[in-house]
Amino acid sequence: MIAYFGATCFGALVGWYVYYINRYRRSDVQLGDLTTVVGVIGGGVVTVLFKDPALFGAYGLGLALGFFGYFLVLIALVRRSQNFSSDWFLDGRRTRPAEPIYIPGDAPPPASGFAVPTGLPPGLPSATASALSVQSFQAVDAKAERIIRACEDEWPATKGDCSAFVRDVAAALGMALDGNANAIVDRIKGAEWQALVDGREAKIAADQGLFVVGGLKGGDQQEPSAHGHVVVVVAGPLARGLYPTAYWGRLGGVGERAKTVNWAWRAADRDKVVYAARSVP
Repeated sequence: MIAYFGATCFGALVGWYVYYINRYRRSDVQLGDLTTVVGVIGGGVVTVLFKDPALFGAYGLGLALGFFGYFLVLIALVRRSQNFSSDWFLDGRRTRPAEPIYIPGDAPPPASGFAVPTGLPPGLPSATASALSVQSFQAVDAKAERIIRACEDEWPATKGDCSAFVRDVAAALGMALDGNANAIVDRIKGAEWQALVDGREAKIAADQGLFVVGGLKGGDQQEPSAHGHVVVVVAGPLARGLYPTAYWGRLGGVGERAKTVNWAWRAADRDKVVYAARSVP
């Protein structure tokens, strides 16, 4: 009985983490994910550990208990919370936190674990990373990694100037951008760029390896200014289901690295940001 109990507990632990990893996944759900997951949880190592069919059956039972147990715990927490409803499982809707409650920008927002249509405008390529790695169950587009490396390389020298930072990252990726932040916002509204509806689509495009710039002209801010602000959106967490991860410089100060854009603008301005994407050469 100890062997059966142990196999069930082992399966429950693996099943719990399978749901947890899928819940915090960054890439879109794809058919290749199923093959990868089955290969991991039912592959050679597992069959060696549980040669006895009865032990493997107990392991499978544990997998189901862990996987669906996680889901049942989420249902219980959502039902108990006053800020969430069953709609959260469909598309992530929740009540906005009221001051002084806030969600840290570097904390990944919980996802439901179910696929949600992206709603991207036509013309954007699909993700090229089709299979999840065995180690992390996640795949990151090679171009998305290249954009992050470019941001890391350019940020130290231009962390005090948002427009210079965006221009230098673009140049490092083989693209030309010029002018100050206001001029860059005008540029990304041009025909060469694909307009994105909001930060959610900006995150999806960045995850897919597109060069994504977000910006707001100084005259469009609640407190008008001669200086606008621009950021480079990269693959990463989406804060509050609205604000993607980005790098930026800060004129007269120090910008931020790999932080969600709700920290890049005032609360009154961050929902006005314009996002656009284009392919990396």
